[in-house]
Amino acid sequence: MNAFLWNLVLAFLWAAVQDDISLGNLAIGFVMGLLLLSFVTPEPGASPYARKLVDILKLLALFLREVLTTNWRLAREIATPGINNQPAIYAFETEARTDLEVTLLLLIINFTPGSLGLDLSEDGKVLYVHNMFTTTREEFIRNMRENVERPLLRVLR
Repeated sequence: MNAFLWNLVLAFLWAAVQDDISLGNLAIGFVMGLLLLSFVTPEPGASPYARKLVDILKLLALFLREVLTTNWRLAREIATPGINNQPAIYAFETEARTDLEVTLLLLIINFTPGSLGLDLSEDGKVLYVHNMFTTTREEFIRNMRENVERPLLRVLR
């Protein structure tokens, strides 16, 4: 049985022992099961399952932060007089290779306000991204790599 199923079993056992199968108790049981499973590994250190779960949580936190900051920036742009944004289209050479990786990367880009994935090159290595708030090309590439692409690829690989 894989680690996730063991974690679910431990969460339900925790809720059953507490005699209250509620969402809160299941969440507490899930976290306690994760902590328990991270100690029960054949090799020293955190289990691959725990590391993967932490990577998923980091990706979700980065995505939530990006959505909130860009929403704030868009609201401020709309509320202030004049046009302060300078949209641009950037070519982003991606490290994503599979269809799933490229698709999820484009979904994250499209769900982030102020950015839009426009096209993918024939070889699938270059994404063309419209960004509402222009930064330098280097800053855009660095931001995409550090805050979007690498956390996503850590989760998927």
